[in-house]
Amino acid sequence: MAATFTALDYCLFGAVLIVSGLIGVYYLLKEKWGAKEASADDILMGGREMPVFPVAMSLVASYMSAITVLGTPTEMYVFGSQYYLVAFSGLLTYPATCYVFLPFFHNLGLTSAYQYLELRFCRATRYLAGGIFALEMLLYMAVVLYAPALALNQVTGLSLWGSILSVGIVVTFYTSMGGLRAVLWTDTFQTFIVVGGLIGIISIGSAKLGGLAEVWRIASEGNRIEFFNFDPSPFVRCTFWGLIVGSFIGQLTIYGANQTMLQRYMSISNVRSSQLALFISLPATMLLITLVCLSGLVIYAAYATCDPLLDGKILARDQLLPYFVMETLGTVNGIPGLFVACIFSAALSSISSCLNALSITVLEDLIKPTLDYCDVTLSQRTEARLAKLLGVLGGLLVIGLAFLCYFLGTTVLQIMITVLGMAGGPLLALFIMGMFMPCVNAVGATVGTIIGSIVIVWIVTGAFVYQAPLPELPFRIDGCDVKDQINDLFNQFTSHVVDFSATSKPDVVTEIMLDHSVDWMEKREDKFTLHLSSVRKTMLLFTGIFDKMF
Repeated sequence: MAATFTALDYCLFGAVLIVSGLIGVYYLLKEKWGAKEASADDILMGGREMPVFPVAMSLVASYMSAITVLGTPTEMYVFGSQYYLVAFSGLLTYPATCYVFLPFFHNLGLTSAYQYLELRFCRATRYLAGGIFALEMLLYMAVVLYAPALALNQVTGLSLWGSILSVGIVVTFYTSMGGLRAVLWTDTFQTFIVVGGLIGIISIGSAKLGGLAEVWRIASEGNRIEFFNFDPSPFVRCTFWGLIVGSFIGQLTIYGANQTMLQRYMSISNVRSSQLALFISLPATMLLITLVCLSGLVIYAAYATCDPLLDGKILARDQLLPYFVMETLGTVNGIPGLFVACIFSAALSSISSCLNALSITVLEDLIKPTLDYCDVTLSQRTEARLAKLLGVLGGLLVIGLAFLCYFLGTTVLQIMITVLGMAGGPLLALFIMGMFMPCVNAVGATVGTIIGSIVIVWIVTGAFVYQAPLPELPFRIDGCDVKDQINDLFNQFTSHVVDFSATSKPDVVTEIMLDHSVDWMEKREDKFTLHLSSVRKTMLLFTGIFDKMF
């Protein structure tokens, strides 16, 4: 039986929100009582004098999201440990970012990375890139806010709308009011919450199973341990080449051409300190990936002989981690609350980073160029107030889109997440053309970005529509509770009977019952044969009764 939330759990969850909000209040009051009035640069860029450590932790938090914390354990559970190699692709991504992209943008002294595109190409290119990024961030933040709220609601019973509203309002408040300084320090706090929560889940979970060595043994017997698949085929889901090279390119779209990351580099006063912050974040990011992957193996070890999805305990595999925490660790006082705090800390850190970057992009790349074209100049006070207003409007829009996700359904969420990943490729290509290809002009860059984006959307849409089968590793259900299975089958049978109208034919009932019985029998081991035979006879008896009734 899964545990439910206690007063302590709600207190832990509420404490994370309160502390995050208080950090925003602190920097709001500090700005109000400061010796000089804060400018938009102070709010959005931290005055370009931020310390190295909070920037490094914010870089980790920007990479981390609730989707990462929920999705990566599922990846390990379903497809095995090969995915862990993405952690080592950072050994290529970070040096390339440190010595190519970071110095280039830092030395330009810009507020928005997309300002460079106007200097190199034209204003239309800047508008295009800023618009793509703004749309990407809005959709991404909505998914990051909605997805964990939905997963936790279905497994823990935590209010879906209450979670969305509370997290959305808190992150909007401290991001818009406290600015980048509040974002960086809350990111630091939330990163420690996430890491601590994952360590607690892994420690307690593995201890219940007999230790990490036993977890590794069970995972190995279940064919979940694999690291070096050197198959060169691009049709194999996870290979060494795909994860190292592919993830290098994918991470470069984030670290080398994304305003969320570039903004953090430029919030530090000099290039050397920015490079130090990035290199400090590397081991922290690798630790985070290690923890989420290891938690997936612990979950597999716990359910190696009884898959929760096949057993009917969960509706989707993304609920594996919440279900494991509530069903296996929920009896430990405070663990459910710590887990929920961990998940929503990841959501808060991602949304705050993206919301701050969105405010900069809209202000610097969409509003100010338009006002300059109309010969309108904003005062420092007006610009600062507009920056805060954009943060509030952006947060409210994200909350609205998160509510809209409820009516769009899970399939649309998968499309949205895929589209978000597509936006980074054209933007990275645009920056690379500007930096390394002097022969590319404004028309070629703009048209190429549009055509490239359309082609990628077409490819991904086709891949989604045709749904190529994914070779999942085998799952077992021979360790499931027989009584639960009998009750589940009986409930399925009675639900079908209730749904039939008076005009339904009895042979339809018989056919459905036999299909369920035969399918269920094929999934069971020999030791369940006697129970299944009895169940089948019982169900056929019920069918005979309905024959006579109708």
